[in-house]
Amino acid sequence: MLLVVLPFLPELVILLTSLFAGLSGCRPASDAGCPIGTSAAEIIRRSLDAGFVVGSRFGDGLAVLWLAACCWLITLGWARLWSRLLLAFAVSLVCAFVPYFGPMLSISHLVNPKCSPNEGGVGDCIVYGGDVGGAAHQVVGLGWRILEGAPIAIGIFVVYAVVAVVTDLRARRQALRSLG
Repeated sequence: MLLVVLPFLPELVILLTSLFAGLSGCRPASDAGCPIGTSAAEIIRRSLDAGFVVGSRFGDGLAVLWLAACCWLITLGWARLWSRLLLAFAVSLVCAFVPYFGPMLSISHLVNPKCSPNEGGVGDCIVYGGDVGGAAHQVVGLGWRILEGAPIAIGIFVVYAVVAVVTDLRARRQALRSLG
């Protein structure tokens, strides 16, 4: 499970930072800094940069290795074919969409009159008193990478499903032969 969650840590950090900032009385549109650790804006900016790197690398082919490792662990951990296929499908769907839209969605609740992220990179993006503009604008454009990453993720699932079904059928035939 940790292998599936690991690429999405930047989004989790953004959401948790926003939660702690809100509990501390900070508001996203505020000009005053929000001191959580160094600053909430700095944590969010760095997390957006990390989310962009993850999404970019997944689109560049890291998804193949990541999903192959996840499918291998699913095969080791679950005995029934249908549960392996269901889990592999769920992981593939997550990896097909979240790396590209996760960073953008994780800051959607922070949009305010001083922060309106866009693909053109127009305008500052002030959140919790700090500028996260460059990173925020960058992750909005990441959504287009789904055109590269989603087919990879779905393709890996299809290959895994074929291999899992063929392997399961062969194992059943061998079991029947040894009994009969």
